[in-house]
Amino acid sequence: MADDLLPRSASITIIGGGIVGLSIAFHLAERGTTDVVVLERAEIASGATSKATGGIRQQFSSETEVRLSLESVRFYEQFADRVGSPFLFRQIGYLFLVTDRDQHAAFARNAALQRRLGVPTDMLSSQDVAERYPAIDPKGLVGASFCPTDGVGPPADAAYGFARRARELGVRIVEGAEVTAIEVDHGAVCGVRAATERLATGVVVNAAGPWAAIVGEMVGRSLPVRPYPRQAFTVSAVAELGPNFPFTIDMPTGVYVHQEPGSIVLGGGDRVRTSGFEAVLDWSRFDHVVESATRRVPALAEARSISGWCGLREMTPDDHAILGPLDDPRGFWNAVGFSGHGFMHAPAVGRLMAEWLLDGSPSGIDVEAFALERFDAPDVAEERLVF
Repeated sequence: MADDLLPRSASITIIGGGIVGLSIAFHLAERGTTDVVVLERAEIASGATSKATGGIRQQFSSETEVRLSLESVRFYEQFADRVGSPFLFRQIGYLFLVTDRDQHAAFARNAALQRRLGVPTDMLSSQDVAERYPAIDPKGLVGASFCPTDGVGPPADAAYGFARRARELGVRIVEGAEVTAIEVDHGAVCGVRAATERLATGVVVNAAGPWAAIVGEMVGRSLPVRPYPRQAFTVSAVAELGPNFPFTIDMPTGVYVHQEPGSIVLGGGDRVRTSGFEAVLDWSRFDHVVESATRRVPALAEARSISGWCGLREMTPDDHAILGPLDDPRGFWNAVGFSGHGFMHAPAVGRLMAEWLLDGSPSGIDVEAFALERFDAPDVAEERLVF
């Protein structure tokens, strides 16, 4: 998969071989720009991408996030045709369960926005939920928000697919190449160092995920992107849920139930955590997650614990990504801070960044919301549907 040697030069250098960096590389190559090098500190898709749970949803409160999701869903639906690699996108839907009337009203407003943009979101009553999903205990529910075209897919498969096709088209991918410095001359990027080797380049794209702020520091810029641990636990399948049980989030607790073939993933409810790079599974959270999930889906009491894992999410203060070029230094670009949505938005972000780099501006989505400079304003518009 990897090219062993660091080349002497590249027109565009991407730091980070996760799903976002590889999508950018693929979209550049698809446009015919192949003098591109992806530098990955370990193995491709081995960082945050490898720990992602695979959710792909269009139910957001911000128009920009909805548009990113809409485009990405369409891409994932056609992934095999576009990329040439298999990708199992199971559109089982996302179901948000709500017990608070004010929150239910907010979900209804979000659903109106989503429908206006082309997302088929429905607002369900508690009776609707009980009839459609008898495994769910409707006690205390005011209602729910449901989108049938949301779903789940394997992040690693998407990342490997992007990597394989990008390499076929001429992109170099170098694994085991941890960037130690970015060289700047007269206010512009001019090179990258990985260990003792140097790569001459005029454009660096920071797609380093949870390590994005460290890369920003290499050019003297502070990026408000912080890594936060995220727990997930796997339990055995429960027949009562059936094969098409939706990705279900219990909003009072933030705990989710995510059905996979042959198993069930449980997680969430840990939004408030201490920032850090230590991604160690905390089994003390297992009981809370299972108890919260079982209260809402009683059949889960039959499941047995199988395994668990902990990954890192790259969070920003407003839960929106940071995209685009910096004026200082010139040639330094960011595609970071996806706040848990890097996999689901990677296809759209890859297309946006490729257009921006090659054409001077992207089309279809207002990218001002993703500018780093937004944090200079006294108030920023937060994405409210991050849990």
